[in-house]
Amino acid sequence: MESLSFYENQFIKADSLISEGNIADGKEMLEEILSQYPDFGKAHNHLGWIYYNKLSNYDKGIYHYKLAMKFEPKYPAPYLNYTYLLIDIGRYTEAKEHIDFTFKNLENVDHSSFNSELGRMAEYENEYIAAYNFYKLAKKNALNPNFIDNMNANMKRVKDKMSIFEKLKLKLN
Repeated sequence: MESLSFYENQFIKADSLISEGNIADGKEMLEEILSQYPDFGKAHNHLGWIYYNKLSNYDKGIYHYKLAMKFEPKYPAPYLNYTYLLIDIGRYTEAKEHIDFTFKNLENVDHSSFNSELGRMAEYENEYIAAYNFYKLAKKNALNPNFIDNMNANMKRVKDKMSIFEKLKLKLN
Protein backbone atom coordinates (compact mmCIF):
# COMPACT_ATOMS: atom_id res chain seq x y z
CA MET A 1 0.00 0.00 0.00
CA GLU A 2 1.29 3.44 -0.95
CA SER A 3 1.94 6.07 1.71
CA LEU A 4 -0.49 8.86 2.50
CA SER A 5 1.93 11.43 1.04
CA PHE A 6 1.73 9.58 -2.29
CA TYR A 7 -2.06 10.02 -2.22
CA GLU A 8 -1.76 13.65 -1.17
CA ASN A 9 0.34 14.16 -4.31
CA GLN A 10 -2.25 12.23 -6.33
CA PHE A 11 -4.92 14.52 -4.88
CA ILE A 12 -3.00 17.59 -6.06
CA LYS A 13 -2.79 16.03 -9.54
CA ALA A 14 -6.53 15.27 -9.47
CA ASP A 15 -7.24 18.86 -8.44
CA SER A 16 -5.16 20.11 -11.38
CA LEU A 17 -6.96 17.79 -13.81
CA ILE A 18 -10.33 19.09 -12.58
CA SER A 19 -9.15 22.70 -12.87
CA GLU A 20 -8.06 22.01 -16.45
CA GLY A 21 -11.51 20.61 -17.25
CA ASN A 22 -10.44 16.97 -17.31
CA ILE A 23 -13.20 15.95 -14.91
CA ALA A 24 -13.33 12.26 -15.85
CA ASP A 25 -9.65 11.59 -15.14
CA GLY A 26 -9.79 13.71 -11.99
CA LYS A 27 -12.81 11.76 -10.76
CA GLU A 28 -11.09 8.45 -11.48
CA MET A 29 -8.02 9.56 -9.54
CA LEU A 30 -10.13 10.70 -6.57
CA GLU A 31 -11.93 7.35 -6.50
CA GLU A 32 -8.56 5.57 -6.50
CA ILE A 33 -7.39 7.70 -3.56
CA LEU A 34 -10.58 6.93 -1.62
CA SER A 35 -10.26 3.21 -2.33
CA GLN A 36 -6.99 3.29 -0.36
CA TYR A 37 -7.80 6.10 2.09
CA PRO A 38 -11.58 6.25 2.56
CA ASP A 39 -11.18 8.96 5.22
CA PHE A 40 -9.37 11.42 2.90
CA GLY A 41 -11.78 14.33 3.38
CA LYS A 42 -10.45 16.62 0.67
CA ALA A 43 -10.96 13.91 -1.94
CA HIS A 44 -14.55 13.50 -0.72
CA ASN A 45 -15.10 17.25 -1.11
CA HIS A 46 -13.86 17.24 -4.69
CA LEU A 47 -15.91 14.16 -5.52
CA GLY A 48 -18.95 15.84 -3.96
CA TRP A 49 -18.32 18.85 -6.18
CA ILE A 50 -18.14 16.65 -9.30
CA TYR A 51 -21.36 14.81 -8.43
CA TYR A 52 -23.16 18.07 -7.67
CA ASN A 53 -21.85 20.39 -10.39
CA LYS A 54 -21.00 18.07 -13.25
CA LEU A 55 -23.30 15.06 -12.83
CA SER A 56 -26.31 16.65 -11.04
CA ASN A 57 -26.34 13.72 -8.64
CA TYR A 58 -27.28 15.66 -5.52
CA ASP A 59 -27.59 12.64 -3.23
CA LYS A 60 -24.02 11.56 -3.98
CA GLY A 61 -22.86 15.16 -3.68
CA ILE A 62 -24.44 15.41 -0.22
CA TYR A 63 -22.96 12.04 0.77
CA HIS A 64 -19.42 13.09 -0.15
CA TYR A 65 -19.68 16.58 1.34
CA LYS A 66 -20.84 15.10 4.65
CA LEU A 67 -17.91 12.69 4.62
CA ALA A 68 -15.52 15.53 3.79
CA MET A 69 -16.77 17.53 6.79
CA LYS A 70 -16.60 14.46 9.01
CA PHE A 71 -13.05 13.50 8.07
CA GLU A 72 -11.61 17.03 7.59
CA PRO A 73 -13.63 19.12 10.07
CA LYS A 74 -11.33 22.15 9.73
CA TYR A 75 -11.25 22.15 5.91
CA PRO A 76 -13.63 24.98 4.92
CA ALA A 77 -14.43 24.09 1.29
CA PRO A 78 -17.07 21.38 1.88
CA TYR A 79 -18.99 23.60 4.28
CA LEU A 80 -19.55 26.23 1.60
CA ASN A 81 -20.02 23.70 -1.21
CA TYR A 82 -22.65 21.87 0.85
CA THR A 83 -24.41 25.20 1.43
CA TYR A 84 -24.53 25.90 -2.31
CA LEU A 85 -25.99 22.46 -2.96
CA LEU A 86 -28.67 22.72 -0.26
CA ILE A 87 -29.79 26.12 -1.54
CA ASP A 88 -29.79 25.00 -5.16
CA ILE A 89 -32.13 22.11 -4.32
CA GLY A 90 -34.37 24.35 -2.20
CA ARG A 91 -33.55 22.92 1.23
CA TYR A 92 -33.39 26.33 2.89
CA THR A 93 -34.10 25.26 6.47
CA GLU A 94 -31.22 22.78 6.34
CA ALA A 95 -28.98 25.34 4.68
CA LYS A 96 -29.69 27.94 7.38
CA GLU A 97 -29.02 25.38 10.13
CA HIS A 98 -25.82 24.33 8.39
CA ILE A 99 -24.62 27.94 8.07
CA ASP A 100 -25.42 28.56 11.73
CA PHE A 101 -23.47 25.41 12.68
CA THR A 102 -20.57 26.50 10.47
CA PHE A 103 -20.40 29.99 12.00
CA LYS A 104 -20.34 28.49 15.49
CA ASN A 105 -17.92 25.62 14.89
CA LEU A 106 -15.47 26.49 12.13
CA GLU A 107 -12.58 28.91 12.33
CA ASN A 108 -11.54 30.89 9.27
CA VAL A 109 -15.07 30.99 7.87
CA ASP A 110 -15.58 33.03 4.71
CA HIS A 111 -18.38 35.13 6.22
CA SER A 112 -18.82 37.07 2.99
CA SER A 113 -19.72 34.00 0.95
CA PHE A 114 -22.03 32.58 3.60
CA ASN A 115 -23.79 35.94 4.05
CA SER A 116 -24.21 36.15 0.29
CA GLU A 117 -25.87 32.73 0.38
CA LEU A 118 -28.15 33.85 3.23
CA GLY A 119 -29.04 36.78 1.01
CA ARG A 120 -29.77 34.50 -1.91
CA MET A 121 -32.13 32.40 0.22
CA ALA A 122 -33.88 35.48 1.58
CA GLU A 123 -34.30 36.79 -1.96
CA TYR A 124 -35.76 33.46 -3.12
CA GLU A 125 -38.19 33.67 -0.21
CA ASN A 126 -39.17 37.25 -1.22
CA GLU A 127 -37.71 38.65 1.99
CA TYR A 128 -36.10 41.57 0.22
CA ILE A 129 -35.06 43.67 3.21
CA ALA A 130 -33.30 40.67 4.79
CA ALA A 131 -31.70 39.82 1.44
CA TYR A 132 -30.46 43.40 1.01
CA ASN A 133 -28.98 43.40 4.51
CA PHE A 134 -27.23 40.04 4.00
CA TYR A 135 -25.73 41.21 0.70
CA LYS A 136 -24.63 44.44 2.39
CA LEU A 137 -23.00 42.44 5.20
CA ALA A 138 -21.32 40.15 2.66
CA LYS A 139 -19.90 43.18 0.89
CA LYS A 140 -18.67 44.74 4.12
CA ASN A 141 -16.30 41.82 4.85
CA ALA A 142 -15.25 41.19 1.26
CA LEU A 143 -11.87 41.90 -0.30
CA ASN A 144 -12.35 40.62 -3.85
CA PRO A 145 -13.39 43.50 -6.16
CA ASN A 146 -15.49 41.20 -8.39
CA PHE A 147 -17.34 39.84 -5.35
CA ILE A 148 -17.99 43.41 -4.15
CA ASP A 149 -19.36 44.32 -7.60
CA ASN A 150 -21.63 41.25 -7.45
CA MET A 151 -22.92 42.26 -4.02
CA ASN A 152 -23.63 45.78 -5.32
CA ALA A 153 -25.55 44.28 -8.24
CA ASN A 154 -27.45 41.95 -5.87
CA MET A 155 -28.36 44.87 -3.61
CA LYS A 156 -29.60 46.91 -6.58
CA ARG A 157 -31.61 43.98 -7.96
CA VAL A 158 -33.24 43.32 -4.59
CA LYS A 159 -34.00 47.02 -4.08
CA ASP A 160 -35.68 47.07 -7.51
CA LYS A 161 -37.93 44.22 -6.37
CA MET A 162 -38.97 45.99 -3.17
CA SER A 163 -42.30 47.67 -2.69
CA ILE A 164 -42.30 51.37 -1.87
CA PHE A 165 -43.00 50.46 1.76
CA GLU A 166 -40.04 48.10 1.92
CA LYS A 167 -37.80 50.80 0.44
CA LEU A 168 -39.02 53.28 3.05
CA LYS A 169 -38.46 50.75 5.82
CA LEU A 170 -34.95 50.09 4.48
CA LYS A 171 -34.15 53.83 4.63
CA LEU A 172 -35.39 54.03 8.23
CA ASN A 173 -33.02 51.29 9.36
